[in-house]
Amino acid sequence: MTATPPTRAERTASRLRLAAREAFAELGWNAARVEDIVKRAGVSHGTFYTYYDNKSALLRDLVEASQGDLAALAAAPWRGDDVRGAIEHVISGVVDLFARDAVVIKTWLQAAREDDAFRDLYVDSRAMFVRRVAEHLSAASAASGRRSPSARSVAAALVAMVEHFAYLWLVLGEPHDRDDAIAALVLVWGTALNELADARLATV
Repeated sequence: MTATPPTRAERTASRLRLAAREAFAELGWNAARVEDIVKRAGVSHGTFYTYYDNKSALLRDLVEASQGDLAALAAAPWRGDDVRGAIEHVISGVVDLFARDAVVIKTWLQAAREDDAFRDLYVDSRAMFVRRVAEHLSAASAASGRRSPSARSVAAALVAMVEHFAYLWLVLGEPHDRDDAIAALVLVWGTALNELADARLATV
């Protein structure tokens, strides 16, 4: 089936989003203006305001796209005996998201320092991922019968580790080899799971 070509409106919106990424990357959240975005997009101010009320609305559009991909990754089932494969899939997905949307994530965090709406969006997005990981850890902990920290605390620590590692690496430019970095993160997550159960993930 032949894909339907994008409409003129869709092409214009795409240009604005790309221009915003470029402006945010070059100037940062505070310095970037609507003027900088429309200049890079090659459109008028009037055209910009047809699509977005302000630069915050445009950033929110970019952020929600990233957030949606993270939600889909968190919602995917973790099944069966291939613990390493399940963990590697999740961590690779987070790494790929940070690599693709490094500018969006950096700008999002800059905006969150001064805008409660962006801060709350970040906290909510992270909480969603932590909650999903905690569900798996709870199942593992219950199966083992061992006394251990709460699944939520362990999940929050594991997610924070991946999140901060990816931020330092893919947003701030700390050098790492991709395969080696993912293997290291998988090792730490796998060690945590092995402490909670016999290396088996329940379907949840």
